[in-house]
Amino acid sequence: MDRPTELLANGHADSSAHGQVTGIHPTERQGSYIVDSSPQDAAEPEIQSNKGWEKFWLEATEVQDLLKENKMTEDELLQSLITPASSLARPPISSFHVGAVGLGVSGRLYVGVNLEFARLPVNNSVHAEQFLVVNAVHHEERAITKMAVSAAPCGHCRQFYSELCCAETIMFFFGGKSFGLADILPQRFGPADLLTDPDTPLLLQPQHNPLELTAEAQEIVASRNEIPFLEAVKAALQQAIQCYAPYSHCPSGLAIATAGGAVYSGPYLESAAFNPSLGPLQAAVIDAVTDGIAYYTEVQEVVLVEMKDAHVQHAANVRIILKQIAPSALLTVLLAEPS
Repeated sequence: MDRPTELLANGHADSSAHGQVTGIHPTERQGSYIVDSSPQDAAEPEIQSNKGWEKFWLEATEVQDLLKENKMTEDELLQSLITPASSLARPPISSFHVGAVGLGVSGRLYVGVNLEFARLPVNNSVHAEQFLVVNAVHHEERAITKMAVSAAPCGHCRQFYSELCCAETIMFFFGGKSFGLADILPQRFGPADLLTDPDTPLLLQPQHNPLELTAEAQEIVASRNEIPFLEAVKAALQQAIQCYAPYSHCPSGLAIATAGGAVYSGPYLESAAFNPSLGPLQAAVIDAVTDGIAYYTEVQEVVLVEMKDAHVQHAANVRIILKQIAPSALLTVLLAEPS
């Protein structure tokens, strides 16, 4: 089979990698490249959906209608939706479906599910509670008041929720009881332990990282007059501007474009504990899943925007994930700098 080709910023092919996607590529961050297109070991499972429940969010009016029609309290409604929400999960490794249903201060209802990626390390997985937060971020929700989960949140997710601006007030429902974050994660390590400016906006609050593409990145964009690509570039840059990276100060955003021309995007979301942080590719995948994408292999174009010479960059990990879930996708890494 033909060897995959590395493309540099100047558009010339590079054969130094001998056609293999290896752990070290000194030129990959300079422009675009094609990930390894070797056959996958197993067919990708389709995202499963429950015919009775296919929504990942409800508007406030829809929530109120459900409460009236079913004569339920908000807590009862959230808990009643856990099982149907869990059916939307995609866990090809564990086969363990997790669902989370939360209510925003806007009155909207959000669903979160776990996502696992076959043939990849499990630390690339998305937890249902993380999914719910990204879902809320995409809808510009400013606080989550309460949420019900199908199982007790793991320590990873409890730590991730410490980043929320509503961390002190959010309530969790599981096991027939309700808990505050302080109940399930006492004496927690969080933003206050690392942030020196008390006015730093927390997760779910508006973020603004003043960025612009470098001159070289702008040349790469100008060389391609393709609408899906240009829309993905715009979305990825916007997500980097709005991402939550108060600890590393290394903002990044990513967008994916499908064969049908749909564009989905997501921001990098950091945790004070570092490991629970969520990468921009996972956030973009969440956006795609909430819109009903059936296969990750529908993704044809991926644009990653991240800081030049940053201590935290995502290109290497994005490559590894794409090789397994969307091996024919073209990845373009665009470097940004403060505007």
